[in-house]
Amino acid sequence: MPAYAHHLSLLLMLALGVVSMMDAMIVGALITPIKAEFGFSDEQLGRMSSLFTLAGIAGAPVFGLLAGRWGRKPVLLAGVLLWSVASLLTGTAGGLAALLLWRALTGFGEAAYNSIAPGWLADLYRPRWRNFVFSLYMVKNKIGTALALALGGWLAAEYGWRTAFFVAGVPGIVLALLLGRVREPAIGATDAPAGGAAPAARRIGLRESLAVLRYRGYLLHVLALVFFYTAMSLQIWIPAFLHRAHALSNQQASAFLAQVLLFTLPVGIVGGLLASLVLQQRRWGYPAFLAATSMLAAAAFFEAYSAADLGRAQLFVALGTAAFGFSAGTLTTLVVETVPAPLRSAATALQIVLTSGIAGIVGPELVGLLSDAHTLQRAIFVGPACYLIAGVVWLAYAVAAALGAFAPAPEADAARR
Repeated sequence: MPAYAHHLSLLLMLALGVVSMMDAMIVGALITPIKAEFGFSDEQLGRMSSLFTLAGIAGAPVFGLLAGRWGRKPVLLAGVLLWSVASLLTGTAGGLAALLLWRALTGFGEAAYNSIAPGWLADLYRPRWRNFVFSLYMVKNKIGTALALALGGWLAAEYGWRTAFFVAGVPGIVLALLLGRVREPAIGATDAPAGGAAPAARRIGLRESLAVLRYRGYLLHVLALVFFYTAMSLQIWIPAFLHRAHALSNQQASAFLAQVLLFTLPVGIVGGLLASLVLQQRRWGYPAFLAATSMLAAAAFFEAYSAADLGRAQLFVALGTAAFGFSAGTLTTLVVETVPAPLRSAATALQIVLTSGIAGIVGPELVGLLSDAHTLQRAIFVGPACYLIAGVVWLAYAVAAALGAFAPAPEADAARR
């Protein structure tokens, strides 16, 4: 595949990621008008998000397995069309049951992208640039969320909440048509040593995909990710914390966090580029990078939640957000580089199941329970504690890698040399 084709494929994957995140998050801008029309309780509205997450958890291993059997492109194409059509049909919902159904199908379809995209991107670029590519990949979260809130809020105000879902479903269908014209990269093509042949492509089933559990580096990384994403999931409590602890209005607190997320957007790209240039050839480099940034985030958020004045709290929230964002691309890089190329879809799917299932559901619920019992000002310290634990696990990974206790996947190791 020529270089320009790689870049076009990268742009398409990034565009799909932005649209996927927009369709996932647009409901956040539509809760109020939906509640006004149907009179749903907050618990019923919250059920849409829970079911969306659960459907994504269920879909990840399904699409990961199908991609291993039938190829990534047709499975990804089916997922894109499923979530886009489901997003469109959400605008036709006449009650709670229909809303839950279409949101669940949207989450299920998006699991195809989340399972397949990392392996696809890894096969476009050699390990030297892979971390930078995944830093670009992670930018989709902030851009997609910002589009969802801005576009969804405006469309709901001007044309009604149903129009927002109609509009949100269209880009995915357009991108699916473009995806049909793109050639899927060969599995492991960029992992072969310079001048060497790529490993032969093969289809794997469920039994073979379980081989990801044999790779200790992968297992350690996933363990750290569970704690890391638990900490990240607790960002939803930051506006409430600033409101209760420092009397900032809810609107001001939410706007502050949105600005922090946007202003720290370039940090991840810079960190990904520097890590690619400096750390890629060292087996311990990426886990050490993650350990350092996660521990810095833990220290910053601990200081933010302990601060007596608002200005200091906001400063350290921003520093903590920048710290964990600096190494965002490396989170995905290690998922795909700790297992052989044919197992990447399975490895990504399993990681999604564990991180979404534990971090995305248990984390926020745990803080809610602790907050009811001990106040939010105490419960929110679960966040920096989880960042610290993740950092310790990555540090153990880095030390073990430096001592040669285990190695990366054979293809990535050969490509380094």
